[in-house]
Amino acid sequence: MFTLDDLKLKYKLFFVYLFCVFCPILIINLIFYRHMVNNVKAIQQNYYRQAAQRIISQLERDLGTVTTLCSRISLDRTLYETLDREFPDDLAYVETYYSYLMDYVFINGESYPQINKAVLYTDNDTILHSGSVYRIDEQVRSEDWFQLVMEDPKKNHVLYGPTQQKPNNTMVTPLFVVRVLNLYKRLDRHLKFVHFTLNMERIMNIILTEKLKGELLIIDQQGKVLFADHVPAPGWRLEDYLEQHRGQVVVEESPALGWALVSLIDQQEISRALREPRNNIILQTAISLLVASTLILWISRSFYDRLNSLSTHVNTLVQEGFNLQYTGRQGKDEIGTLIKAFNQMVVKIRNLIHDVYEAKLEQSRIKLEKKEAELNALQSQMNPHFLYNTLESIRMRSVEKGESETAEMIKRLTRSFQRMSRFRQEWVTVAEEASFIKDFLTIQQYRFGPEFQYTLEVDPAILEWKIPKLVIQPFVENACLHGIEGSDHLGKVEITLRPTGKKLYCMVKDNGVGMGAEKLRRLWADIKAEEPQETNIAIRNIYQRLKLYYGKDFSLLIDSTEGQGTTITLIIPVGG
Repeated sequence: MFTLDDLKLKYKLFFVYLFCVFCPILIINLIFYRHMVNNVKAIQQNYYRQAAQRIISQLERDLGTVTTLCSRISLDRTLYETLDREFPDDLAYVETYYSYLMDYVFINGESYPQINKAVLYTDNDTILHSGSVYRIDEQVRSEDWFQLVMEDPKKNHVLYGPTQQKPNNTMVTPLFVVRVLNLYKRLDRHLKFVHFTLNMERIMNIILTEKLKGELLIIDQQGKVLFADHVPAPGWRLEDYLEQHRGQVVVEESPALGWALVSLIDQQEISRALREPRNNIILQTAISLLVASTLILWISRSFYDRLNSLSTHVNTLVQEGFNLQYTGRQGKDEIGTLIKAFNQMVVKIRNLIHDVYEAKLEQSRIKLEKKEAELNALQSQMNPHFLYNTLESIRMRSVEKGESETAEMIKRLTRSFQRMSRFRQEWVTVAEEASFIKDFLTIQQYRFGPEFQYTLEVDPAILEWKIPKLVIQPFVENACLHGIEGSDHLGKVEITLRPTGKKLYCMVKDNGVGMGAEKLRRLWADIKAEEPQETNIAIRNIYQRLKLYYGKDFSLLIDSTEGQGTTITLIIPVGG
């Protein structure tokens, strides 16, 4: 499984720089810039909204002034009486006009900057159609504004004329305020109107005075464009406009007028406002990254170069044999301390290799040669007692039974001598070792006669397994010579060879004299002693050889009871 410890140091440093320096600086500045953009947009939206509120407030005041004037005129009883009077001739009306109506119309209408033209309408036939006092004829009655006013004659009416496109590419809709003069019941013989045409230039100046650089429109409740500083596209709709310029349009409504002022924020103005802060942020980000990157690179190189050089030097030590110390830059920090300790370790390891390891190798070589010499001595030694008694027994038997049996014994004895003389052959098969043991036991049975019995069980599956020679036969010899010879009853020796897993299981059991606990303890002490002992040479030799071959990967058990016999169990790996 891949872990962080498997990643190279340079990649770890890169990831630390990337995720702890580069990305945080970049993300923080991006968040700050985004926050600043939102603040600039909010400021612009607030500015456009305040400008729209000022425009609407001014328009409401101007239109309120005109409607208030209409309401005040509708209360003027003298005007009612003048317009309802039947003049005997034109001269009488002209005198009344110059003495009253002309000044009245100017003072109460055209003297206001909000009003471009003030007109009084009446169906009194004795009044002349001139001088801002017009007679209601069939043409007037057929006009749309007249029909709208007559539908509800009790209120002031704000009416729209046909929208006009100006040479400066603006759109203006003429506005009219009309009021029916019908307040006094006894002065209603004739139909009377007061009709004000609003000053469109003043309205456009109010809109343009704010100097909003984006697009600006005023629409009514039905979505009709009343005023605009540009010509909208054909079929202009507020919903489409808001969708097209999402988040860039400020809509301010006027409940009093039933209008809505729609202003589009100038994006170039936002871009100009953001240009300098954006450049400052980019510069600050670049400086922060440059300074941080330079410091981190400088610091990381301080220890990465030394660690990398030290790692390369360590990899060469296997080939150089710990003969070279690290001679690169060290420093006085923890890495420098590590390098100094490493050089000291190299010196100590080199000394250990020279003083200890090579001495151990020499000692092991000497010990191996000594073991081989002991093995050769064991193989070459002849037990005189065993040899003489055997030859004597063969002689007596040859006299009593004839030459054939004697020849057989001599054959087996000769074969045993031949196997013992093969000094250079270290490994034999289980079959060869079993044959050697059988020859030995046959000779022993010849010696002891009916007082000696043996069984040899060998699993056929292990016959070709390789084992060191003479690791089983000495145990069989000890069982016969030291166990059976000293016993007064029938001697039995049992040998079992079988597999246990991938190892060889060997048991040698006799019913001889056995050993007590103290004698068994001394036997183990002689077997495990470092220096050669004068007793138990064969078993100690086997034990030392097994340690040499298998280390701790073998098992030797000796179970003995005095007067009942001894059982030796040996478990060893197989193979040469």
